[in-house]
Order: sequence, then structure tokens, then C-alpha cells
Amino acid sequence: MKLGCFIIPYFGKFPDMFPVFLKTCGANHNFDWLFFTDVEDEYDYPDNVRVIKLSFDELKEKIQNKFDFTIVINEPHKLCDYKPAYGYIFEDYIAEYKFWGHCDIDTIMGDLDGLLTDDFLSNYDKVFCLGHMILYKNNYENNRVFMSDYKGRSLYRESFSSCLTTVFDETFRGKDNIHTLFVASEKSVFDEDWSANFLIRPSKFIRTKYVAKTDSFVSEDPNMVFLYVWDRGHIIRYWLDSGNLHKEELLYMHFQLRNMAYDKKITEKDIFKIIPEKFECLEMDVSRTTFKKIKKYHITTHYFFMKKHNLKEKMKKRKRLEEKNEH
Repeated sequence: MKLGCFIIPYFGKFPDMFPVFLKTCGANHNFDWLFFTDVEDEYDYPDNVRVIKLSFDELKEKIQNKFDFTIVINEPHKLCDYKPAYGYIFEDYIAEYKFWGHCDIDTIMGDLDGLLTDDFLSNYDKVFCLGHMILYKNNYENNRVFMSDYKGRSLYRESFSSCLTTVFDETFRGKDNIHTLFVASEKSVFDEDWSANFLIRPSKFIRTKYVAKTDSFVSEDPNMVFLYVWDRGHIIRYWLDSGNLHKEELLYMHFQLRNMAYDKKITEKDIFKIIPEKFECLEMDVSRTTFKKIKKYHITTHYFFMKKHNLKEKMKKRKRLEEKNEH
């Protein structure tokens, strides 16, 4: 029996950095990735990545057959709200796993095998709070916690019946989400943030870390200089402090709304660096004396991309509100 499986319905076009994502998945042998997708492009899929081809409409029908009320999935992004139900919706595909979960594909994986061990995961019913990676213990009861009532409300019915994205899949201001239900059900949860998740707007990588006790995000000093390296399946972050080189290991990196390009040579490398908007070959070994010599930035168009994105989001939000009012 394998330890875990990440379930990923995805429709449209995979991001340009998808081969890098696949490379880092392939380094983790205790986990599988299961894609439901209409993407026809050919990729070099690792042995632990399985692809099931189907259309968006076929997936909607598959999900609808699991519920006795009319669900709403007008566009692929709405699937985010259904993530907590994947263990129920796709239960026929995950019987062989101790855990199932979901993750975003604008990520790269670190050492899941070493950090998310069987001994660690077995202590929890739910691991992590943020939608870009969450794991659930795979059993009948746990896979139906999303259906639990909360203060007289059925949160999943409200979410699945709405054309709006309700952020049911992750912690958001401490209420009305799957984590709320797990805590209310007195399930065992692990809510620390082990990711390298970055602020969206700045071009520079500025890590913002979720703190469960305060239900808030704390961002690092923007003046700090870090170097991120994928090293034989591990994500290592380096920095200098008082002339000394320090490092820490992170579980995964999340590049939300960043157009990450990559040097194709890195797909054959055991080590590469990650800088804003690009994956590149590492010029030299990282040490106290070489840290400052290694390039950590390059010119990006992220600022202009964000301005364009924000305008599109305003238009989408207006359209969704109009659709809601029509109903």
C-alpha cells in the first residue's frame, strides 16, 4: 500500500513549468499523482503520475452523480471548492492509499517522502490548511467530514450550489471552510505551514507564512536575500547572517500567478536554482564564499502581468455577480 495520492482535476492547458513540476513529483516514491484532464499534449510522465482523460462536462456529470442536489461548476476554477470532497467523489480510485490529498500544479515538490512519513501522517486526520496542498486520512468517515453540519448550516451544499468561488477548500478568516468542519468534529489536524508560499504582487520572492493561532499570514523582511535550490529532491533555502551561511528545508514551493520559465537543461539535472520567474542551472556549489556570486534575480515582467491580471479578475467578478443576480 502506498502512502498517499494527490487528486488533480485540471482542464485547459498545463502551465509552461509543468515539466519541472513532474520532475519533482517523480523524486517522491511514496506518493502518486492522479490527473483527470482533457489536456492532449504529450509529457514525460514519471511512473507515479497517472493521467485519466475526460472532458470537463464528463467530470461534472461524474461529480453530479455523487450528490442528490444540483451542483454548480460553471468553469474549472470552481473545482477548488470541491477539493475537500475528492476523497468521496473519487473513492473508487484511492482504495490502496492511506492518505489522499490535493495540490496545485504551480508548485514544485521537495522531499515529501522524508518529511511526510507514515509515522508523522498517521497522527492526523487532516494535514495543512492551505488549498495548494492538503492531505486527508483515507477512510469512510473522514472522507465525509465535508458533509458535516456547522451551526445549523450545510456549508458544502451552500458552496456546491453557488456559482461563486466560496473558498470552501482552505482556511480563510477562520470560518465557513473545510478546516472549520474538521476542528468542530474534533478531528486531529496539523496546521503548521511548511511551504515556501510567496506574496503575489512583488516580483521578488517574499515568503508569507500562515500562522494558525492568529489565522493570519506573516511576511518576511523584504530586504532579506535568499537563494532557493532544488537539490536531489530537497528544497533548500540559503541565506547569510553575520557572515555565516544558514539553510533550511521546505516541503514545497508555490508560485501563484507567476509565469515561471525554465532552462530545459534542468530537467536532466540533480540540482537547480529557483529565482523569480525562472528555474535555472546552479552556477556553482553554495557556500559562505560563493553565496553572493550566485545570481538570484533577473529582469521580470511580473509587475505588468499583475496589473493585467487584476483587471481581468475585476471583470470576472462582475460577471459572476451578474450571473448570481440572474439566479
